[in-house]
Amino acid sequence: MHLRAALVPVALASIAISAFAAAPANSFNLVSTSGKNIGNASYTITKDKNGWHIVGKFQYHLGSSTQANTNTGDTHMGSSVMYNEGQFNEDFKVSDDGNFLSGYTQNSTNQMMTSFQSSKNSSEVVINQIQGGAGQAHNVTMPKPNFLIVPDFDPATLQIFLTTALAHPHDDKTYLFLVPAGSNPRGKEAPLYVILQLAPDTPSGTLDGKSVNLMHYIVAYHTGKADVYTDDTGTLMQADMGPLNVSYIRAKFSLAAAPAK
Repeated sequence: MHLRAALVPVALASIAISAFAAAPANSFNLVSTSGKNIGNASYTITKDKNGWHIVGKFQYHLGSSTQANTNTGDTHMGSSVMYNEGQFNEDFKVSDDGNFLSGYTQNSTNQMMTSFQSSKNSSEVVINQIQGGAGQAHNVTMPKPNFLIVPDFDPATLQIFLTTALAHPHDDKTYLFLVPAGSNPRGKEAPLYVILQLAPDTPSGTLDGKSVNLMHYIVAYHTGKADVYTDDTGTLMQADMGPLNVSYIRAKFSLAAAPAK
């Protein structure tokens, strides 16, 4: 598949800063490919002299019995940790140019608190997990120093990725995520390269009944792609997350059907 790569004007990110500051919590529904609502999410993103601060929550119920072990040294299926549902709170800090600094997630479903701390040279992520009074820590080596923590089923970190990537684009259009074990069924933290590209179409939609001009981006994973739609300020409206078979859809937003070919 060949996609047209394009850079987005840096001005979009500066517009988005004021939009984040002025807007209330961003609310999303998580919708399966069958059209069933499987969860929801909300977040606020603020900007200060140190970069970006993301505070959010997301929850989902997949209706599956998939199980995995959160210990990074054991990836077999069949442990006691269930991934068919999760209720997460998150608090992350990210530099102005989109590099992860520190943060945590807390899953009230299994009472797991997971904190993340980037090493000084950003070559490793120190991960501490506490559950039921017991704790463990381990390090994950990153292939390169610039990365973001991006949990599955989480529109907030996808938004901050878009905002920072559009303002500070990489020459090769390639970016690095770390997907936390606590929000995916793979059983371990997963460094993941993605490519951000602009699609050639010009979609449209409505937000609270009002027409919205949209940009369509493609986030290409090695296992598939996400079709991501923002307004012209770079604010996330909808993301069809192919690898997860789930869409993140902003409350009161409706994407217009593509015209027939």
